[in-house]
Amino acid sequence: MRKLPSLTALRAFEAVARHGSISAAAAELNVTRPAISKQVALLERDLACPLLQRDGNRISLTAAGEAFQNGLRQAFDLITTSVEGLSRHTAQGERVRVLVCRDFASSWLAGQVGKFLIGNPGISVEITAERNGNFRLGEDFDFRIFYGPEGPTLPPGLDQSELCRWVDMPVCAPGLAEDTLRSGKNLAEAPQLVDANYDIWPDWCAYAGMTPGPSRQRTLFNETNLCMSAAAAGSGIAIGDSFLHMPLIRQGHLTVPFKVGLLSAQVYSLYSPLLSDPTKAARRFEGWLRSAVKSHQSTILDELAALGIQVVGRK
Repeated sequence: MRKLPSLTALRAFEAVARHGSISAAAAELNVTRPAISKQVALLERDLACPLLQRDGNRISLTAAGEAFQNGLRQAFDLITTSVEGLSRHTAQGERVRVLVCRDFASSWLAGQVGKFLIGNPGISVEITAERNGNFRLGEDFDFRIFYGPEGPTLPPGLDQSELCRWVDMPVCAPGLAEDTLRSGKNLAEAPQLVDANYDIWPDWCAYAGMTPGPSRQRTLFNETNLCMSAAAAGSGIAIGDSFLHMPLIRQGHLTVPFKVGLLSAQVYSLYSPLLSDPTKAARRFEGWLRSAVKSHQSTILDELAALGIQVVGRK
């Protein structure tokens, strides 16, 4: 077992570092100033490293002290979150809280979660939509769902597992495809609608052996769904996410003019807390989520094959 400094010493130093004052730390922890000083001195001895610089009655943090304070702050935040989560689960019973990137929440999860609720009476689900990558670590969520590159640096206190990939493919309104081709133009030269959060146009064009249109014809959007709405309105051609945007293709709002799909460079990941065991409700939700995603993916691949779209893996 790892030998760690005493929690009392750690709390004393964290309070001193946060307040910049031994007296204020003593008042917060309801102990005397000498008691605080003794605990900090014991911690410095155990770590064999000075954490505070003392100049008379004035104190400041050493470089090592500043780094140590940052780590302690994150650790205490995670402990607080875990305690609050346990209290919440004890007081409120069977509830699952999920933080989800906005596009995944609105384009898929919101339309599917009712199946989980019907199959699991007595369990409620709270879904919070957020900008992708804003983990809100100070809050208590059973799961977080965001997309990003494989193997990114994990936020402290979270475990990550892959939920799914998707297929990138150009999409546009059927009218735009018909008008462009009827006029004898190359649809690749149509105005490009670009999701600024995930611009995969250069990759797709390279794999498909096509040249993208002039850069002056690119329109940037800061939300994926805005980009898809513009495409459905006939404003240009965009790269669609097969996982989220297949309903628009099924409904005829979008068409796939080029029969090449590129396996995504990034993944949707499921993040869960490391410092607390999942509740029974959380385990049931995760099992349902993974099964629903797998089924959805299988249906999508069948539909892409029926449309004659070749899915190309990345080298």
